[in-house]
Amino acid sequence: MLKHKLPLNLFIVKNLLTFIACFSCLHTCLAQETVEKKNNIIDDVYERYQAKIDSVGKQTIIGPYTAYIRRKTVAKGQYINGKRAGVWYYYDADGKLMQQFDFDKKQVLFEAPEPALSSIHYRVDYVLTDTDRVTPPIKIGGRFFGYLPYVLQIRKIHRLRGLDTDPCRAVLNLLISPMGRLADCTIVLNCAGSDPITFNVETGGIPIEEKIFAPATYNGKPIASTIEIICHANDSGEISIN
Repeated sequence: MLKHKLPLNLFIVKNLLTFIACFSCLHTCLAQETVEKKNNIIDDVYERYQAKIDSVGKQTIIGPYTAYIRRKTVAKGQYINGKRAGVWYYYDADGKLMQQFDFDKKQVLFEAPEPALSSIHYRVDYVLTDTDRVTPPIKIGGRFFGYLPYVLQIRKIHRLRGLDTDPCRAVLNLLISPMGRLADCTIVLNCAGSDPITFNVETGGIPIEEKIFAPATYNGKPIASTIEIICHANDSGEISIN
């Protein structure tokens, strides 16, 4: 029986392509290392998740995500290729459900009612009548977990000013566009024995996903609004929403 033999140059090319394919597969596998991550967010709040790390150190969050405060869950959901997906659940520091949000449908499924004496206030530039229907803006992430990135901004300014030893009243003002995006952020610090100081926060330093809100509505139409949050900074540098 006659056997067909490849010419030498074709044999070399074939084996070279096989080598390149194997090397490419090996490189891809090495570049997609998956690691378990645990990070502190602020004070007693920390997060756990998995991330793929590529060859240049870029991190992409995947799979289940959970955030805790003193072993109580304050946020849980799924990441797909670095983006939040499906229904997420957000809780307060006592474990009470504050919000359910569907990231696939971009829809608030549940928002816990605000207490009568809330430290969070809302303003719109309309003269309202008894027949008008107005809904406030909603921070994706709930009124506890969702505002933690902004509490961090207050802490940075509090420490930058060297005020850690002084208790301060902080008022956080967030301007939200009709598209549900953070348009402006200011912090007013009123510390013991001093005049109030207003700081303009550089919003570019806030992660994009933390600048997303469900916008306020006026008779069914999305409108601009302002969220005012009254906080307290104690002499240990801890920030809390009153």
